[in-house]
Amino acid sequence: MCPTTERDLADGIGPAVALQRAGSALSLGSDSHAVVDLLEEARAMELDERLRTRRRGHWTAAQLLRAATEDGHRALGWSQAGRLETGMLADFTTVALDSVRTAGPAARMATEAAVFAATAADVRHTVVNGTHVVRDGVHTTVPDVPAALAEAIAAVQM
Repeated sequence: MCPTTERDLADGIGPAVALQRAGSALSLGSDSHAVVDLLEEARAMELDERLRTRRRGHWTAAQLLRAATEDGHRALGWSQAGRLETGMLADFTTVALDSVRTAGPAARMATEAAVFAATAADVRHTVVNGTHVVRDGVHTTVPDVPAALAEAIAAVQM
């Protein structure tokens, strides 16, 4: 599911509840050209359902985070990723809990703060297979990310 893409395309709210009831694991992705933010996708999943049903509490923050991590990896066929444990790939991201969006909640509410308040701008570190790709919010191998992205987009628009 990519709720921000569905919003952007005016396709409506995806059938997440029906899919889950049918036995499908929730899997969140980000394929939008306008928003690339898995935290926003997770938040949108719950908020879109709230809007549709006018009720809260369809999924917990932990369930939404799992849909963006472990279940997302499994949907891609990567069962060795998505969890931090021995024998798994060391892929993870840290989210700042001291930004203007995330500061304040008790430590026990960290998952809720990350899912319901943080954005991609709050990502501090990203480690892929044990290697830092983003450290302190700065990409370690691409010196100018916006320029590289603009160049890649221009190449496919030719």
